[in-house]
Amino acid sequence: MARDGQGLEVGGADAKAIEALDFLREEWLVFGKRFQGFMEAADREERCALLPVMAANLALSMNSVEGRALGARYLARAQVLEKEAGPREKAWIAATAAWLDGDTDKSLEIQEKIVTEWPRDLLAGKLGQLHAFNQGDAKALLRIGERLLAANRENHFVWGMCAFGLEECHRLDEAEAHARHAIEMERKDPWSHHALAHCLEARGRLVEGIAFLGSMTDTWEDCNSFMYTHNWWHLALFLIDLDRTDEALALFDRRVWGVWKEFCEDQINAISLLARLELRGVDVGSRWADVASYLKGRLHDHFVPFLDLQYLYALARAGEGSAVTEMLASLEDRAESAKPFEREAWADCTVPAAHGLAAHAKGDHAEAARLLGQAMPHLATIGGSIAQRALFGTIYLDALMRSGWNDAALAILQADERERPTIPATKRGLAALYRKLGRTEQAMAAEYQAEQLARQYRNVKGAAA
Repeated sequence: MARDGQGLEVGGADAKAIEALDFLREEWLVFGKRFQGFMEAADREERCALLPVMAANLALSMNSVEGRALGARYLARAQVLEKEAGPREKAWIAATAAWLDGDTDKSLEIQEKIVTEWPRDLLAGKLGQLHAFNQGDAKALLRIGERLLAANRENHFVWGMCAFGLEECHRLDEAEAHARHAIEMERKDPWSHHALAHCLEARGRLVEGIAFLGSMTDTWEDCNSFMYTHNWWHLALFLIDLDRTDEALALFDRRVWGVWKEFCEDQINAISLLARLELRGVDVGSRWADVASYLKGRLHDHFVPFLDLQYLYALARAGEGSAVTEMLASLEDRAESAKPFEREAWADCTVPAAHGLAAHAKGDHAEAARLLGQAMPHLATIGGSIAQRALFGTIYLDALMRSGWNDAALAILQADERERPTIPATKRGLAALYRKLGRTEQAMAAEYQAEQLARQYRNVKGAAA
């Protein structure tokens, strides 16, 4: 039986099939964009089930109705070729069928088993981590990364994959060390850049973050639109926290929005960045309308709740009232049909959060605070990273402050300051609350600290390109 570049047996594979699979592995892990040739090879394949099943996973990862239809077609082709498949390929087929059926819990379980039995299967790890990420299961994300690393310590991609799992489990020192090791092994590793950006952002190391990402931008030119726009998005987050919102808005226009406007990942990068800029007082003009025009076909997608909540907020901010009403009803229906492992994500978090986000978008801050408050204890279950989900916490905080829930807002801001004491906006928020609460000396101290930080950051070099 033929073996791929990782030494794994591949049933029904000839030399061309092995070449295609080896290419796919490297291109997927480097977040490349040259997948068309692989899809064509999968279309031509007549013996090896692993080619069409991998094509199915690529299609399903698009999180779109069209992607699901394409994924179903490739999966059916893989199932026809299953007679020559070995046990690993059969497990891949089962995991893909579960994903297509909406049972991502089962798909994650199978991918973890593949990684356990065949830890050289890096794409099984990548897909397993994707499912864990979309379920907010940080422990599974890390388990998979650690199993891969134990068998692939020579591979820089794996160090980066493990780094991200460590970061999502709040093990920031280890995560940073793993990410830096990966980059030392190979500078052009965008996922490791991404993992290190998360670590620096979590610690409020803003100046270091912008310098690091700025030094790596030349390596992102060959990345697919998700990784390209997402790493620029991370750079924009550092700019926002440095009070350089004009530069962050310019990055939105030049680097974050416009690469592939139809792709869900590009859309949520744009939505999150616009929302964060508005929460810092920036007028984003007509940009919401442009983004929302690409979301009207997604009202009933419901592949990952983390995505749905951002679609809905963008539609609400664009004033698309009828679309928001339709999507809210559709989300309630989705929650009613949720599988047991999904109920917390859809019923306990997504439905109240969606209504809360719609309320916030139209200025009903008390209702937004009430509903988002119901959702926040369950937020991790909707998927996304800690840094990405922070958007919803920031909107919740804004609703609390605007509706006069001062004690609750103060507790959040004080916790934020303990974790990241380098953010001027946090200190300004504290100053405003202290004044409302009659704590004049504390307010003056927070205002002074905010101004000192802002003055320091105004002298920082290294703007976004």
